[in-house]
Parts: sequence; structure tokens; C-alpha cells
Amino acid sequence: MNSVQPLPEIKHHEKLPQGAREIARIKDGEALTVFVNYKEWLILVRPDYFIEYSTTQIDLPMGFLTWFPQALGNFRKPPAEGGLRAGAMVSDGELVEGEELCIMRAMGDRAWPEKGPPPGYVVENRSRLERDFEDMPELRDPQTMKFSEQFLFEDGLLSLIRRLGAQYRSGTL
Repeated sequence: MNSVQPLPEIKHHEKLPQGAREIARIKDGEALTVFVNYKEWLILVRPDYFIEYSTTQIDLPMGFLTWFPQALGNFRKPPAEGGLRAGAMVSDGELVEGEELCIMRAMGDRAWPEKGPPPGYVVENRSRLERDFEDMPELRDPQTMKFSEQFLFEDGLLSLIRRLGAQYRSGTL
């Protein structure tokens, strides 16, 4: 695990810490994902209203915005075209602005919502640990966030990430 600067926990998506600004938001059905720029990092925040209000977040380098579309495209290629080896479900970790990121396949049921969760992809930041069990680091897993196929390809998430990535590359974000 790399030593990286800890980022603030965002406890409410409408109450951002000083120095943070919302750069985009997108809905996946009723679920909201908020893109927050904090200094030179990107924080993706998802509010959850299940029982009481809480948030889920993943902290990423801003370079995620340019890395992810290309990495996802490579992940989805067949092995003969340079994709992952047959049967692989997790990409190798790649250093993006000093943080190790990877993509994993998330299994699911295409008959969702009638059956099981939807299939999709998980982004994992191996350089940052989840915030639970802070007093017992040996129990903490890397930060992750799942995106369903529908959210990525049909509901506009991948297009939004590409657009933000272009703005990041051009210095206009």
C-alpha cells in the first residue's frame, strides 16, 4: 500500500469540505454519483438513503478521468486483440499519478431488477483503504466503487467521464 495523502471523508454530498467543488453529477435510476474535485484529486461520492443518510466514496487521482475509458476499453477486448487473458476478471494494477488503480468485472444478472444485481465493473484504488475499521488496518480493504453496465454504456456515465477527461487534459476543468 502506497503512502498517499488522506482525503477528507465527505459525509454529505451537499456539504463539501473547504477546498472541494462539485464538477459533475449523474443519476443511475434513483442513485446519484457526484464528482468532486478536491485540490488535485477526484472524489466520487454516492449518497445512500436506505435507512438513514450515509455516503460511499472512492478517492482517485484526477488522471482517473483519462485513464478509465482507455483501461475499460482494453479490459473488454478479447485476448487475441490485446485484452486480458481468457477467464481473467481483474486487470493488472496501473500507476495513475502515483496511485495504483485496477478494474474488476462485477458479475450480475442481465434480468435485473427482476433478479440479482446488474453486471458491471468495479474500480479499485489499491493505494487507498476503505474508511471502516480505521483502528484495525489489517481488516481494511482497498477503496472500490461499482458501476453497472447500463449506467456506464447506456445512461451516460462513460460519456461523462470522457468529457471530464478531455477537460482535465486541456486544463479547463
